[in-house]
Amino acid sequence: MQDDVKPELKHMSPVFGSGETIYIGGFGEVTEIRDPTGAIRALLALLDGTRTVTEVHRDLAAAFPEVTREEVVAAVEQFDGAGFLLNGAVTPDGILDDYELRRWERNINFFGSFARMSGNKYAQQRKLRDCRVTLLGLGGLGSHLLLDMAAMGIGFVRAVEFDRVEISNLNRQILYRDSDVGQEKLGLAVERVRQFNPRMTIEPVSLRVTSTEDVLRVADGADVLISVADRPKMEIVNWVNEACVMRGIPMLTGGLETQRAIYFTIVPGQTGCVECWRQQVFATDDVSRDLLEEKRQRQIGGDNAAFCPLVTMTTGFLIGELTRLVTGVAPPVAAGRLMELQFTDYSMTESERWVRMEECTVCGSDRRVGSTAAQLTSAH
Repeated sequence: MQDDVKPELKHMSPVFGSGETIYIGGFGEVTEIRDPTGAIRALLALLDGTRTVTEVHRDLAAAFPEVTREEVVAAVEQFDGAGFLLNGAVTPDGILDDYELRRWERNINFFGSFARMSGNKYAQQRKLRDCRVTLLGLGGLGSHLLLDMAAMGIGFVRAVEFDRVEISNLNRQILYRDSDVGQEKLGLAVERVRQFNPRMTIEPVSLRVTSTEDVLRVADGADVLISVADRPKMEIVNWVNEACVMRGIPMLTGGLETQRAIYFTIVPGQTGCVECWRQQVFATDDVSRDLLEEKRQRQIGGDNAAFCPLVTMTTGFLIGELTRLVTGVAPPVAAGRLMELQFTDYSMTESERWVRMEECTVCGSDRRVGSTAAQLTSAH
């Protein structure tokens, strides 16, 4: 262990208990440690981020001379492995400025709960700040997502929308007001989110997506693309899928089906794409194949049922997935998986799963797959 490391017990890992038993809490779990001599309790009290391991041993040995430095190192490594410690020597200098530290203090503490002594909780917030996202759609999901990304500290969003506010939008599209009916969504959404977070760069693009080429243009330079545009239903997912594979950009998407929320993630070069999914469903599920074909031919199904709680839940899943992809604090939950939440009992389940097909006409081995997704995930 490097001697410039200064072990610091996380504030979300409180030590409690008395007598010969110590408890360390955190995240709904408690670790029990036997401490008949009191040396471990004394050691934990010294892990305040101001001392190196050598200095911790020095101060501990004053009361417990029988404890060796090697034993202190071993204990610190165990505590670190259990997720109890940060490195108090890590500072935000050169990573975040004072405004960012104050505005995103609670984010930073959240990232600190995942960090180990070798990590840097401030760098995780900077990854969000430096991330470039393309967002397709500023409706029910998109209006929540744009505001959530501003709150979370995403630094750049290219927002794509063409529609106008309708009164029926106002049960869930939180960036618009009654007096906005008839006006274009794009300008209203961008202005209101800029007021909320003036440090976020928002690039508005007034566009009705009608082709893969349209998606390629608005995806240029993005690290992640979130698609919550819903028209035309069957075609747009294919255009976005093809463009994200060509650019090598992770694709996040989700939506509502009356009483359930769904979402999934495509990471080009790692997961199967939408076409892989479709072909695997066609090969194993005759009912789903026939339903998809019916939807393609007749555009059956509708979006006339949309309830704000399900919208909010879906956007929470999507923004959490974005965080996982950008920071790497945890692997994406929905990579190559259709996840669904039923409103009736809030049960979250995996509805379908698929793998990458080498012979896929979109992302197979003989197709050109971009490298952005691989670079993003390998960086974490």
